[in-house]
Amino acid sequence: MENKSKDEEVTFKLEGMGCGCEAKIVEKRLKALKGVKTYNINPISNWLKISFDSALVSTDDIKKTIAKCGITASPVKK
Repeated sequence: MENKSKDEEVTFKLEGMGCGCEAKIVEKRLKALKGVKTYNINPISNWLKISFDSALVSTDDIKKTIAKCGITASPVKK
């Protein structure tokens, strides 16, 4: 059986996050997404670094999940 997983790592700039408690809500929602492997949210600088299996979840899925928390996530080009 072929392994079709494709690991990606993306950094997002978060807008609209007012406090650390909102970061906890985002974390909870990210944990529930199938395919998310690791993430690091910095509520001070409003950055999210996330690694995921793009065969299971897309960047748009991640953005939509964060948007449900009232926060805008914009991928940062490296």
